[in-house]
Amino acid sequence: MENERLNQLREMLRDNPEDVFVSYAIGLELFKTDSSENAFIHMKQLAESHPDYCPVFFKMGQWLSESGEDEEALAWLKKALQIAENENDKKAVNEIKEAIWLLED
Repeated sequence: MENERLNQLREMLRDNPEDVFVSYAIGLELFKTDSSENAFIHMKQLAESHPDYCPVFFKMGQWLSESGEDEEALAWLKKALQIAENENDKKAVNEIKEAIWLLED
């Protein structure tokens, strides 16, 4: 069965290929409905093309942490923290610091 939401997101991305949020939403949808492997591939490509987009680094850190890949998760989370601090996003900084703290504990 085709995933209607995923198809809609892909169509939106075709209409506006530079929309980083839509691309991020595709990654989230892949993780929920397709496979974590495809979601990881998609998000890594997104991180390469948008290296200052904090949510992708934070989400990858969360996913990797849930998969038991703590060392790699920490690397993604620390990059997310650096971006959030550069953007002076206090809410994101606090959330990311908590995620790092939980991993390092």
